[in-house]
Amino acid sequence: MALQPSSGDKIDHSTTPPFLLRLFYRTARPLDPYEFSQAPPPEATASTEYFSILPEPLQQSSLALYQWSDCTLAQLTRTLMTELNRQGEMEVGVGSRVVYKLIFPDTRAQVSENGRGKWIDKPLGSVVVGGREAELEDNEAFEGDSNKTLADARFVIGDYVACAVYNPGPDGRVPPMPATRGGYGAPRGGRENGFGGGGGGFGRVGGWGGEGGYGRGGYGGRGGMGGAAPPVEDWRRGDRPPGGGYNGGGGGYNGGGGYGGGYRGGRGGRY
Repeated sequence: MALQPSSGDKIDHSTTPPFLLRLFYRTARPLDPYEFSQAPPPEATASTEYFSILPEPLQQSSLALYQWSDCTLAQLTRTLMTELNRQGEMEVGVGSRVVYKLIFPDTRAQVSENGRGKWIDKPLGSVVVGGREAELEDNEAFEGDSNKTLADARFVIGDYVACAVYNPGPDGRVPPMPATRGGYGAPRGGRENGFGGGGGGFGRVGGWGGEGGYGRGGYGGRGGMGGAAPPVEDWRRGDRPPGGGYNGGGGGYNGGGGYGGGYRGGRGGRY
């Protein structure tokens, strides 16, 4: 599987393996990117999954799903409803609004003195459960951005998906879209240029990664999670990198180690 298949790609689920997707959820208020910024413990290594160092409340309010990039927000919402209603943790029913976004590390930002990196977010869409079409099945039971896929949002394998659930009011009315807050826009140069970037963020030498961690400039530097370094040419986030990009080297998402072990059967898969 490519790092980020385009939204027009036809995916054969019988031959293409899914990837692990972490879906975080909360009621009535959104998850903020800064909640995901954690300093790695001293015992952390290049093979340590970042999820394992997140605060326990975040870990407990998450689902581990195996999905493809053509997964829609309707499918995520149906899975969320099934799991949360089964657990009795919260009710997601007719009239609820579920607001989704991507959360990912800003690999261009400098790591702070306490070892924490900067995380940012990007809107995915909003789904309303039921509404006028509540009696219909499958995608028709949802309104809003229900047909939007992960690929449509230029999802990159390794991104987190977070959602906030807003339940209907006492009169049964669907809650409006929450007001957006500034401060968590695209990093310098824009994340449209992918996980690569300057020498800061999780890829700083000697930081959470560096020469032997997440890699210089993000998930794909020398050693650690990635193989070949991100390309320096002008390219947009989600596009196939020129010159081989993430598919080269002995690591990376599709190489012999790191993320590539999980998705292409290489050595040392991440998940």
